[in-house]
Amino acid sequence: MMAVIKIQREKSFADKIRDYKVFIDNIQVGTISESETKEFHIEEGKHIISIKIDWAGSQEIKVDIKENETITLLANNYSAKHWLVSVYYIIFVTLLHLFLKYSFEFQYSALLFIPSLAVMTYYLTIGRNKYLTLTTAKPKY
Repeated sequence: MMAVIKIQREKSFADKIRDYKVFIDNIQVGTISESETKEFHIEEGKHIISIKIDWAGSQEIKVDIKENETITLLANNYSAKHWLVSVYYIIFVTLLHLFLKYSFEFQYSALLFIPSLAVMTYYLTIGRNKYLTLTTAKPKY
């Protein structure tokens, strides 16, 4: 018998129609769609698991799995949990920008968009392996 890595991709708004690539020991072993659960049969021992989408991905998870053991991991988009906050932030900054510009003729209100640009730049560069999350599933009692 072999060991099993089970990956469950949670339902989310972000990346809804895009598949995540699944890597075990830096080799792509398949893809996983939204709300899908897949099992990957592997040899017992130590393995490194990660998921990726385009240039971004998750941090690597190291597992030491025994024969006949199943390890369940949850895959998700980190920003999927925070998308509503981002939408409210963009609406708030846009309205504040328009208010300052037309009420007070304040010409520098476009600087309010810098935090949004900083977050986008982070996920495109040094935070690219934190764009997705891959976590160990908590057992349900």
